Amino acid sequence: MVLQTSQNGGPKIHEKEPLSSLESEFAYDRMKDKSNKLLANYSEYRKVAGDGSCFYRSFIYSYLELLVKVPHEEELRLIGTLEPLLEKFQRLDLPGSYYHGHDAFVNFILKCMDRKQTLSVSDYEDWLFQESQNDQLFANIISYLRLVTAIQICTEVEKFRHVIPELDPSYPEGWCRQEVIPMHKDAFEVHVVALTDVLQVPLRIVNVDISRIAEPNTHIFESSDAAPSVPCVTLLYRPGHYDIIY
Repeated sequence: MVLQTSQNGGPKIHEKEPLSSLESEFAYDRMKDKSNKLLANYSEYRKVAGDGSCFYRSFIYSYLELLVKVPHEEELRLIGTLEPLLEKFQRLDLPGSYYHGHDAFVNFILKCMDRKQTLSVSDYEDWLFQESQNDQLFANIISYLRLVTAIQICTEVEKFRHVIPELDPSYPEGWCRQEVIPMHKDAFEVHVVALTDVLQVPLRIVNVDISRIAEPNTHIFESSDAAPSVPCVTLLYRPGHYDIIY
């Protein structure tokens, strides 16, 4: 139904492309029509590798791009949202080292904060794209975001148990070990809700699918605790895959 956005061994994050070229990726006329209707509000998109981590990779890259356009207090706010997570992690039976991923993520956020103060917007965007080609760096960041997502699901079991039939309230770590932590596991709505809740970053998802609805659906995920100044990430979703849209 959907053309693969990348091949094994290719870049995980691509250069921007004109949104007008998106139509060629679809086989169904209904999806072609919806992609063309996006041109009224969007002009470009960025392909992200379809390796199971496309949501996490698209989400964090788009967020990091937006940082250059907001005050540096946003980075400090984000880092502050992570402070309670270590204690929560220590009470859970989740694999891995919390410190390794946390340090990789926070250090890169601080690096972004430094670069945006010394570079122009376009130079910052170029620098970030080059950094995104460091697969190990972004693998560490994505691994941490998966862990953060798992911590949120495990500590908010009552919120998520009704939408995850397989979630054992007495041992939610079991489901997270299978469906959240592994790097090849796709993200579904529950993962999206958990991550946006814990980071308090609003998310807009533009959906191109084969449903009979004439217009592309737009879904907004926003934590009740999100500050008005927090930038809103916008992603493009087609069945089974996320990219970034501008």
